[in-house]
Amino acid sequence: MKNKEASLELLIYMITSAAGLENEPHIYGPLRLIEASQRLCQLRLEDDPDNQDLKDLISIIEEGKHKCTSDEPAFYQMLQDAAAKLVDII
Repeated sequence: MKNKEASLELLIYMITSAAGLENEPHIYGPLRLIEASQRLCQLRLEDDPDNQDLKDLISIIEEGKHKCTSDEPAFYQMLQDAAAKLVDII
């Protein structure tokens, strides 16, 4: 039941974020996507709590997502790092 509620919250977050993007700065689009990705990783981690690759990906995102407004190049580097880490997962 917890995953069901969390997935509904994620769906709500994604749709309301998309709806709000029209009037937000352009950097918020990638930020919203990476935040949704982090939430999805956390949901998957509940089913596989020992998955170190997921834990690492969550850490990469958490450490870099807040740079979106203060250091855009570092934020975009975090996105590249997260994509590279995803290769380990798939």
